[in-house]
Amino acid sequence: MARPFPPTLLAPLIVSALGWTLWPWLCPAGQGNQGVIAVFVEDPWRSHTALRLWRERPGSVLVFQGRDSSQRVNDEHLARRSLLPADGPDLVRLTPGCDTVEQITALADWLRRFQPPGQITLVTGQAHMGRTLAIARITLASRGWRVEGQVAPTGDNRWEQPWRTLRDQLRSQLWRATGWSGRPIPAHCT
Repeated sequence: MARPFPPTLLAPLIVSALGWTLWPWLCPAGQGNQGVIAVFVEDPWRSHTALRLWRERPGSVLVFQGRDSSQRVNDEHLARRSLLPADGPDLVRLTPGCDTVEQITALADWLRRFQPPGQITLVTGQAHMGRTLAIARITLASRGWRVEGQVAPTGDNRWEQPWRTLRDQLRSQLWRATGWSGRPIPAHCT
């Protein structure tokens, strides 16, 4: 006969689960000086804002995030405007990820090289900023990064549906717990 679950363990279990879930909002911000600017290059106009910030913050690392096809379009866009920066150690191209959650979790994995954590600035359009920061606060702030957003003028001003933010926050918590973003494996980007 199975022994019943001891009620005295229930309160510590609930407190522990609640503490783990809320950790991204309670975690002390890192004291590192490293600055990172990450931009989602699916809309190349966002890169203009990211490049301006990068030039204003010497020593920062600029991360272009997006699939190979988006990286090519972004490079062509910037090259036509004589804005394409030279490849170097302070310019990184991250191509993993089919959606925002996967891109930010790939960024979180890449950021492990910086200890102590510093500040991360995420560059995207106004319509995408709220959901992006909601994901980043769970995946990056939980690791001690100071997270901020920088709105870039963009042609993509589609309204974000609130359920998408909640869904992506849940996927981000799943990633924290398991290392899996909740996307079917293997992920096929469309």
